[in-house]
Amino acid sequence: MHKDIPLRIEMTCSTTDSKHSVTSIREITSVLQHIGEIGAKVALYYGTADEFILTTLLGVDKNGIWLEQSADNTHNSNLANSHQLTFVSSLNKVKIQFVTGLPHLVNYQHYPAIFIPLPDYLLRIQRREYFRLMTPALNPLKCSIPCKQTPLHQTREVTIMDISGGGIALTCAENDTELVPGESYENCRIEIPEFGTLVATIAVKNLAIIAKPQGQQFKRAGCEFVNLESASQILLQRYVMHLQRI
Repeated sequence: MHKDIPLRIEMTCSTTDSKHSVTSIREITSVLQHIGEIGAKVALYYGTADEFILTTLLGVDKNGIWLEQSADNTHNSNLANSHQLTFVSSLNKVKIQFVTGLPHLVNYQHYPAIFIPLPDYLLRIQRREYFRLMTPALNPLKCSIPCKQTPLHQTREVTIMDISGGGIALTCAENDTELVPGESYENCRIEIPEFGTLVATIAVKNLAIIAKPQGQQFKRAGCEFVNLESASQILLQRYVMHLQRI
């Protein structure tokens, strides 16, 4: 498992699904077989963001997938009674994710296993067209987002985790500002000290719930700049070059 591919569920929108989906049974089977061959870890979610097992893939064919059972029988029982499972793994630094159902506890080559049906499609998620740079931890950059639901379009400030020529990653408390995958937010403002103000429309491409070791959870939203005007493009390029030098 690559450290830069956390095995957490990534929330996507329909346009993301269509762009990254694999629907060929032959290709789906091939991807999963490679995951099994390299022994990549698999997170199999059966409930909330905290309800999952870490497992490995034992076998796959056109009929379905066999994974190693958990050492905890409670997890196995809860998983077997779940109506929906989310499979998350990685292959060549690309996240592999799909949703399926109808799990069964079985034996695979005399080994305790979990059987799940082959999915109709899987997602290969890789969004690294631009090199992302972490923003300063002290006095972090903020993105002011007009809230459509509030009177006079009041703004909410959301912390920027990283930035690139193509977009930003925003982070906030789990119950804070609502950021919806597939939605666009106009007239967002980013005040960059000593550089100026960047005004942009951002589109939320993905949303993940991340748990800290202390138990707190927060949201991370991957956002893309939409039709950035030339003045803002130049300002952004100057700032990114500045971050690369420090």
